[in-house]
Amino acid sequence: KAVVSTQSTGGALCYLFISGGFILGFGFHEDIVCADTKDQSKTNANVSVVRQGDEHAPLCFIQLFLVYYFLLASFLWWVILNLTWFLAAGLKWGHEAIALKAKYFHVVAWVVPAILFTIICSTKAIDGDFQANICFVGSFDNAALQFYVIGPLILFYVVGMTFLGLGMVSMCSVRHELHTTGKKTDKLETLMIRIGMFSVLYSIPATILISCFLYERFQRSKWEVGYVSYCLSERPGACDAEQYSGDFVADPTQLTFNLIKYLMMLVTGLSTGFWVLLSFKTVSNWVKLLKCRSKTSETAV
Repeated sequence: KAVVSTQSTGGALCYLFISGGFILGFGFHEDIVCADTKDQSKTNANVSVVRQGDEHAPLCFIQLFLVYYFLLASFLWWVILNLTWFLAAGLKWGHEAIALKAKYFHVVAWVVPAILFTIICSTKAIDGDFQANICFVGSFDNAALQFYVIGPLILFYVVGMTFLGLGMVSMCSVRHELHTTGKKTDKLETLMIRIGMFSVLYSIPATILISCFLYERFQRSKWEVGYVSYCLSERPGACDAEQYSGDFVADPTQLTFNLIKYLMMLVTGLSTGFWVLLSFKTVSNWVKLLKCRSKTSETAV
């Protein structure tokens, strides 16, 4: 239970900040992801363009930090959950031994995303996603998408699933030994169900999210070719800043795909948040806190 509680709390915190990044985009609309510039083609009028590597946009960097940094951190907390489960079930580590390593878990979960975030800022790989009004990585650059998003997520996912599988095998082995000796396995089975449910609730959206990033990586060239073809085949000036309506879609499934991608970024936060808020330990702690406050008030009166 302590293993699940630690990871779920870290994961819930991450998704709280990720949702804050999307709320920031909703509040400022395109002001964060777009920048005003001069149209050099004809009228020299002010037009809005999507940011790409803009270093003079503090809100864009803040939003990138909220969404990108905490997305990677949430994946790492899931890896840590599966690792601690394997240590407890497979290697027979006790709670105290695992707790002693907690500081190293925190270092990995918070420092690794910070290093990647720093590299992104130094290389100006940040760009705007105008459909969700968020600043992210790889919205226009396939190389950045591969190196900073797809690569780390797949690595964390494979490592996490490996520890999850090893932990499941070890737990089943322990359960079989207890059955053989005639001992009760109710608590062990309850723990297996809890950890299994939490891992499934995380791994399914993570799988879909990584698939969406991979689909975007391999379909982007098709979308770009479709856009260029549209601009060349339509009436003259169809894609000029003052005439382009912005409603052209190279792939009919692109909007659905993006909606699924954004949903998978956030949906795990619902299950993680409910897991933390509605767990027996959390409820009991709130009850104790309220009782202490009521006793303090009575004493003051």
